[in-house]
Amino acid sequence: MAHLLHRSGLSDSWQLRDGAFWCMAVPPRHTPREQGWKLHLSATPASAPRVLEQAAEVLLGHGCAFKFAITPQVAAQLNGVRADRARSGKFLTAYPGDDEGLRELAERLHRATAGLAGPAILSDRRYRPHSLVHYRYGCFDRPYELNDDGFYEGRLRAPDGTLVPDLRNPWFSPPPWAPLPFPPPGAGASPARSGRGAPVRLAGRYLVREAVRHANRGGVYRAYDERTGEDVLLKEARPHVGADVQGHDARDWLRHEADVLRRLAPQGVTPGLRDVFASAGHLFLVQDLVPGTSLHRWTVDAVQCGDGRIAVDAAWSLARELTGVVGRVHAAGFVLRDLKPGNVVMTPDRTPVLVDMECAADADGTAHVAGTQGFTAPEYLDGPERDAVAAPPAPRPEVDCHSLGATLLHAVSGISPVLAPDTPGSGRTAGQRLAALVRAAAPAHPALRSLAPLLLGLTADPGERWPLGRAAAFLRDTPVAATARPGPPLGDAGIDRLIDDGLAHLAETMAPDAEYLWPRPRTLPPGDPCNVQVGTAGVLAVLDRAVRCGRQGARPALRTAARWLEYRISLPERVLPGLYFGRSGTAWALYGAARTLDDDELADRALRFALRIPLRWENPDICHGLSGAGTAQLHLWHATGDGRFAERALECADGVRRSTGVQAPALYGYGHGLAGNAAFLLAAGRALDRPDLVGTATDAGRTLCAAARWRGGGTADWPKGPGTTERTGLNFWCNGAAGVGSFLVRLWRATGDARFREHAEGAAAAVYRDRWRAGPGTCHGVAGNAELLLDLAAATGEQPYRRQASEAAVCLFVRAALRDGRLLVPDDTLRGICASYNVGLAGVLDFLLRLRCGGGRSWYADPLALRRPENTHDKPTVKET
Repeated sequence: MAHLLHRSGLSDSWQLRDGAFWCMAVPPRHTPREQGWKLHLSATPASAPRVLEQAAEVLLGHGCAFKFAITPQVAAQLNGVRADRARSGKFLTAYPGDDEGLRELAERLHRATAGLAGPAILSDRRYRPHSLVHYRYGCFDRPYELNDDGFYEGRLRAPDGTLVPDLRNPWFSPPPWAPLPFPPPGAGASPARSGRGAPVRLAGRYLVREAVRHANRGGVYRAYDERTGEDVLLKEARPHVGADVQGHDARDWLRHEADVLRRLAPQGVTPGLRDVFASAGHLFLVQDLVPGTSLHRWTVDAVQCGDGRIAVDAAWSLARELTGVVGRVHAAGFVLRDLKPGNVVMTPDRTPVLVDMECAADADGTAHVAGTQGFTAPEYLDGPERDAVAAPPAPRPEVDCHSLGATLLHAVSGISPVLAPDTPGSGRTAGQRLAALVRAAAPAHPALRSLAPLLLGLTADPGERWPLGRAAAFLRDTPVAATARPGPPLGDAGIDRLIDDGLAHLAETMAPDAEYLWPRPRTLPPGDPCNVQVGTAGVLAVLDRAVRCGRQGARPALRTAARWLEYRISLPERVLPGLYFGRSGTAWALYGAARTLDDDELADRALRFALRIPLRWENPDICHGLSGAGTAQLHLWHATGDGRFAERALECADGVRRSTGVQAPALYGYGHGLAGNAAFLLAAGRALDRPDLVGTATDAGRTLCAAARWRGGGTADWPKGPGTTERTGLNFWCNGAAGVGSFLVRLWRATGDARFREHAEGAAAAVYRDRWRAGPGTCHGVAGNAELLLDLAAATGEQPYRRQASEAAVCLFVRAALRDGRLLVPDDTLRGICASYNVGLAGVLDFLLRLRCGGGRSWYADPLALRRPENTHDKPTVKET
């Protein structure tokens, strides 16, 4: 780009601003519009340099600001088969000064880039059929308006002055009051989606019944073949999506998959191929519709029955069948490369069938590296040929042995084999880390313990990995019987290692001059940098706890974070009431840090800020609404004795009591539903002498007990809400057993009603049983679930609950990545490290600090303080590798 500016004589007047993903080119005296019609140009990795050169020449001459993907890798990500459909394909964005300029630029850009390759941009409308130029109405300048959920959202100003969301849908959806700058085109829509809502018939015979899923590469549809009278499955590939530098795109991969099915279907291991046809440039593959469910769903369904564990005989039968299927694939001359539970369908007679075969490669041919982290052999997926321009030789069939072992690990236990990568050269191999995971989890899973030699052999490092023949020989033996038993706890040394390394990482990765003090999770949209969920407040509270637990090395980081947060909340910003997504947790954390730092002025500012939290809000829940705000006000009343906070807590309680969140709840969980709302009412009613609030909370407890579903082994779980059938058996804090149990144990303590203790203990049994199947985090994983075990230890005085929490800590220890000598627990994705409280490292450290040092549960008005434990495990009982 710099050479184009130099060639045009504009180097001294234009500015280039590089970011993580975009380079912004800004003309002199540029004043961006707030909103309007803008232009997007698509490109492929092969066409991107030419598109940029041709488009930039037009835009520089016109004096129009624009941005473009900063590297070829970013351009490829924007166009990848798994890219966000609403944002995919937008290689270059132009920001015209007015609509007249937009119309002129659109024509000139169309002519300049005519004939170059690029995909359709789903959120936009094409300027002309087959043009790279697209247009969309939206925000020009980056929006900074928080929506009610605590995330930044683009806002458009309607003609009447009201603000409405800038919707980024994967279809053209301008606001109704924005006149179109061009007449609608006559072509360009996806053939399977044209005439939204109308029946679609393809190739004159396939009547689309429903979409199975949508992806950037194209949809997958169930259809009716009017010639044969049978249901079939259609897979779509969009032009130029997932393109490589040679120009191959998703259509080529779909043609390849058709060839694979043609050759493998006679072996009985894949669906049969019916047809391949093109429509409006899109390619469609028609295959047999295999009855059954994915292997991933088969595992979920199996663990929700009986005692929550896969039977040993069923696990061995699956292992034999799947090993045989892989053997037949290899005998036919293919390497799968991407065997995983989502690519296996279990038929009603429990026969595995392989689907989504686009990654299968001829064993004697060439293929670009492809696969899925955790399931594809790491020495292949992350090897030196990963980014090769020319396709390297296909890998040897032994890579599928690793995939078979990883797939069976997940299938027979529900455990994900995904491990966040260590720093290169850290001294641990992938095989060693998976072996540590299998050995630590085996006691809790009889099927896993019975098959452990097979899984350890298949997932061993190259050179030690079992070949398929050895796996088949092992499976000819009689299954070894096994029963579930407790696993080892994590000793003090292991807990201290995770805490000390995590705190050091938090201190080292602060960026006081940045928009976020710690980098935000990339899997979530930009959120409030001051809140508990993804912002500074949650991490600040953990640093505060660490200092109060005697870890004085965290004090400098605590002071820096408190000062950063104090400044950030002084900026003009919409203030939301929720405890986690709003600013109630911010005020709570800042006041606690001020007290630890003996800073009276900071404490006073935190209290003044807390008194600004809005209390008129429709949402009653803990995370976003009044129950969260009231919990913080109640805590600050306990901490200060200031009656204003008691009055405000009661105002929240009355609002929650009148809400549908209590009277007719849609959800049962703690973070977003009845359990959290009732927990606040219980605490407020007891503290502020309001028996009516305690009565309402007690009625909620009875409702939750009536909704419980008892499983084998004395475990209890809850549906997501009344009458809901999706995502059953959740065991999380926000939705599920962990959060419901956290309320019921407090209700038992308040009322003495044994039913509430019984159900809380049933919830605890469920989260303990499923500890290896959960991710690490606080909202959806082990750390938040194990807090219930510590609550029960505090409420009952029974030490087995503390031991179970220590066993849960082992799940965190064996998943920790070794980064520059530090053991760091990954975030909810299992692939990276982030600081955020509810989805990352901070919440994990909060649980570990409570386990190690005692104390109460964070963010609860009734924290159930745990006694400081005796040093019963001076040495780690899980071997560090």
